[in-house]
Amino acid sequence: MDKEKTQEEHPSQKEPEKEILEESSEDQINPKNSSEEKEEFDKDTILKSKLDEAYGLQEDLKGKYLRSVADLDNLRKRSIRDREDAVLRTRAQIIGDLLPVIDAFQLGLSEAQKNKDAASVVAGFSMAMKQMNSVLGEFGLSVIDPSNEEFDPKLHEAIGYEDSPDHDEGMVLKCVRVGYRIRDQLLRPATVILSKKANDETG
Repeated sequence: MDKEKTQEEHPSQKEPEKEILEESSEDQINPKNSSEEKEEFDKDTILKSKLDEAYGLQEDLKGKYLRSVADLDNLRKRSIRDREDAVLRTRAQIIGDLLPVIDAFQLGLSEAQKNKDAASVVAGFSMAMKQMNSVLGEFGLSVIDPSNEEFDPKLHEAIGYEDSPDHDEGMVLKCVRVGYRIRDQLLRPATVILSKKANDETG
């Protein structure tokens, strides 16, 4: 009788063990939760891999696009530069052929200025020369007249020397024939006479 009473008074001592057994049995009988978690993890991994792949592809395409834009811009600049160079070469050739005509006009003007009775001729030649130089100047032609300047072998051609105590040796004393250039391209060097110091004479 006492034994039965003791069991009735403490029935909860076996209940925790029963609950643990029930949870363990439930996990073994229904492993669905573990399977679903693994499936979700696999999906996340695949999704992350796809996103990384798409991002890498985007960066690759962006790089190719930027390189294509740079190449196109370089091609455009090179095309403009080549076209400008071609125009400059054509102008230089045409104007170069006109230089003897300009020289003839200048020579005629110089000769007319020696004749006091040729005032009208001088005025006509002067006006023609002014208009010609103005038009050619619009195409980039400039005159090289280096009188009283230092000799520059890139722009001047020396054909002789003259004594000149008033000038440093090697200075351009006279410009025999003016030179021409179109922008930075030399068409014809200026023909010049250079100064030199006179030799001292001792008795």
